[in-house]
Amino acid sequence: MEQRPDAAPGMNTAADDALAAFARGEISAEIALMRLLLVFGDAPRVLAHLEAAAEVELLKVVRAHGDGFARTGALVEAGLAAEHRSVAAIRAQFDAAVRLAPEASVALYSLGSAETLDRTTAEIVALLDGCRLLGPAVAVLDIGCGIGRIARALAPHVASITGIDVSPAMIAEAKQRCRDLVNVDFAVCGGTDLVEFAGRRFGLILAVDAFPYLVAAGGEIAARHVADAAALLGPGGALVILNYSYRGDLDHDRADVAELAARRGFVVERSGTRDFALWDGATFLLRKTSANCREIASLRSQ
Repeated sequence: MEQRPDAAPGMNTAADDALAAFARGEISAEIALMRLLLVFGDAPRVLAHLEAAAEVELLKVVRAHGDGFARTGALVEAGLAAEHRSVAAIRAQFDAAVRLAPEASVALYSLGSAETLDRTTAEIVALLDGCRLLGPAVAVLDIGCGIGRIARALAPHVASITGIDVSPAMIAEAKQRCRDLVNVDFAVCGGTDLVEFAGRRFGLILAVDAFPYLVAAGGEIAARHVADAAALLGPGGALVILNYSYRGDLDHDRADVAELAARRGFVVERSGTRDFALWDGATFLLRKTSANCREIASLRSQ
């Protein structure tokens, strides 16, 4: 989920900016509606604004999503899209959100629609495949796996997937949705590091809308995840971060990721690229080099 900004002064400006970006074709209808929900805080006020502005196309999308839009609005209204700065608060947030609206709990822009969530998930799989990060021998670690939507989509394309999340309710939902997949497993994690996987090797570590919560909980937690990822990835393996933060400052995110990558010997192959039609997520692709592997081996021998 994306965080809810302060909707006080500038509310109309923020709403107008979202509508203008949609009109220019810069964002999808789903992202525009998500931003409006975050601005106004509930579905009725968004509908009133759209009707007053005669935004016919967005109103069509709202109607197409049926009660999913209302449930997503209820999630925002309940404060479940707010920014939290502790792992415990984030855990409680997602435990509550998944019970109210499973699809919207992992992606507000899905507007509660499983079909919309499947579409953007397919875009993510296509990106990973296009970057040659998938294959029958690849083991994947999915950080912040949520309800298991990425695991389910990737399962036919990789050797195995381990999904982790701080929310026990999310993990329970993921296990139920992926119960027929033999190469997928899930576990509740502490949310501060990846130490429980020491000794294992992955070809791909993926974090879809997970790092923004790590950054909000403390920059050192995000840095620790990058360090642990470097230790867990095999040669040529990749750490893919889809959205580093929700600060609204992509240049800041690029600088932070570049610093973390350099510190751990990663090569940055994509730095905040916009690769999706439906979703406005920013892609960071960090590749582990041979030099990186030698450095980690040297540190372990000391």
